Amino acid sequence: MTAEPNPTFARRRLAVRLRALRERDDRSLSDLAAHLNVSLAQASRLDTGARGFQLAQVEELAQWYRLPKAERALLAELVIESRKRAWWQQIDLPDSYRTLIGLEAAAESINEYCSGVISGLLQIPEYAAAAAASGVLDFSEEEVSRAVEVRVHRQRDLERRSPRPYVWVIIDESALARTAGGPAVMARQLARVLEAASLPRTTIQVVGFEAGPYLGTTSSQFILLKMGDDVSDVLYADGPAPSDTDDPTAVAEHTRIWQLLSALALDPQASRLRIQHYLDLCCAADTR
Repeated sequence: MTAEPNPTFARRRLAVRLRALRERDDRSLSDLAAHLNVSLAQASRLDTGARGFQLAQVEELAQWYRLPKAERALLAELVIESRKRAWWQQIDLPDSYRTLIGLEAAAESINEYCSGVISGLLQIPEYAAAAAASGVLDFSEEEVSRAVEVRVHRQRDLERRSPRPYVWVIIDESALARTAGGPAVMARQLARVLEAASLPRTTIQVVGFEAGPYLGTTSSQFILLKMGDDVSDVLYADGPAPSDTDDPTAVAEHTRIWQLLSALALDPQASRLRIQHYLDLCCAADTR
């Protein structure tokens, strides 16, 4: 099967490599802006991968950095890949969410913390629709349908990966206790979480209520993407205004928080028992 294009990952790889070359030669963003005849703001967006390079710009930089032919050819291939269109670029989504989807599809590992709702990578369509429709943002039917479509696509992309990335999800118990879509839907959703917990290269933990109140994160959901050697690791923070960054300080701080949450959570076996408890409650409620 031909691999689907991933322009987001290609653009980020290209930006990381060109930024490393700029720093190797001790050139500033102002130098880059002047050399490409663009504004400082445009140069910054190119440098971080927020905006894609044109082929002519990359060819100019390859000369500036005195690159051999082999590396010039590789950079040109990345430009071509970055100009393609992926499915997530054909849907009306926030830029940061598009970045998450593209990089998630290429990540070596995905570490997620969520509270309030279950991870999008684990949601069944009925739960996803109910959760989106019941939110405080008052989504339209079209927006709810789009949210479900995107989750289905993300899960499909994950299932097609070979080898499968390592997925580790930490769920606050509140997400298990809040019923979305009624007991029958919630029962199927919890069964799906249990099924996922048994998959290879997948770990699911629950932060139980007995852990008491805890602080350390300003977001009800964040995702850490470990990207390997070619691309910096990425932090995605969800919410009404989602954001993504590869800033090493922010990534390191949230990695530390995630590790503390993992230590606070129940171990995987105890987590499965806690999920099963809520599944039993939903099944009992559905038969009344």
